[in-house]
Amino acid sequence: MRCRLGRRLAVIAAVLGLAGCGAESIGTGPAAVRPRDGRSGLQVTGAIGGRQVAVSDGLPTLNTGDCDPNDGADRDVCFVSRDIDGTLFVIVFENPDLLVEDASLPVGPGDCRTPEACDAVTDVAVVEVQSGIADRQRATSGQVNLAAVEPGLRYVGTLSLVLPDGRISGEFDVIPRPEEEG
Repeated sequence: MRCRLGRRLAVIAAVLGLAGCGAESIGTGPAAVRPRDGRSGLQVTGAIGGRQVAVSDGLPTLNTGDCDPNDGADRDVCFVSRDIDGTLFVIVFENPDLLVEDASLPVGPGDCRTPEACDAVTDVAVVEVQSGIADRQRATSGQVNLAAVEPGLRYVGTLSLVLPDGRISGEFDVIPRPEEEG
């Protein structure tokens, strides 16, 4: 059962282009950047489209390439996970150059007519949330606070997002997943 669920999620992620399509290979990184003491992962709660969302994942997938390859080439940082009922859940930072240590960033839709335009936005963090296969929404407002950032290796912080159809908030301490052993 668990194996089937894992394969099903891998297929969904591959179909959506989120399972490393266009992503840089990160590797395992040094042991010093691995989250410790049970503080790692992604914890998010809220509601989207009238549906309660709860994510508690100790090691979500970190993608630092193009998290949405179907809308043109750009750079993103995204956390790919699933909520407690198994529904795909993804947080995408569309303008990753703003993600720096000790930053407190307002969130907004930005002037994003193209993926490249999103990368160039500097006045707000442009964040999209995907819940399920088809429901992807850009946050209209909110806040992202970053405590630690090691580009491509670790992202630690909190977020509070207002979406067109809901609200979510949570915290994250995300690193690359260990490579699977053969």
